[in-house]
Amino acid sequence: MTLPRLFLVVPDALDGAQLKACVEAATASGDCASILVPETITAEGVAGLQQLGLAVIIRDCEPRMVHRLKADGIHLSRASAVKSVRETLKTEIVGVFAATSRHIAMEAAEAGADYVAFAQKSQTAGEPLIGWWQDIFEVPSVAFDPVQPEDLATLLPQKPDFIRPGDEMWQTADESTRIVEALMKQMKR
Repeated sequence: MTLPRLFLVVPDALDGAQLKACVEAATASGDCASILVPETITAEGVAGLQQLGLAVIIRDCEPRMVHRLKADGIHLSRASAVKSVRETLKTEIVGVFAATSRHIAMEAAEAGADYVAFAQKSQTAGEPLIGWWQDIFEVPSVAFDPVQPEDLATLLPQKPDFIRPGDEMWQTADESTRIVEALMKQMKR
């Protein structure tokens, strides 16, 4: 079974030095693929994160900002914008947050989204969203609610492409190491 990669989500109010320390610790401790950052990031910040091997995705920004900062893509909170954003960002990553809506996820995929992020813990009933998605669609899925090691027993069988580590990882570099290592260890069991 292919293990999911880590999708880091930066809190809005994190200072640059703390961000750098936590990201360096995370990338040294596990298989981190991408990082979702607020639109307040600088071009230097984007370049520094890319040097750590991360795809840098900016949250809900003006699409041309992705080009200006040389970022790798954009994350949209609404699927309705995918088609117009795709016209501006032809080769960059376009991701969409679908929450628990299968309809929004399908519309996003049909409009050209490169990934769909689900609020997997918010689903109250029915077939698990990510498992349903993975059985039908090729567009990658992100388990967007923060994942703890104990969540992996029910999450891994659904085969998400990416998972988001717990937000405590942004407290200190040591905490980042601890959280990422715990996820990686549990995934490899």
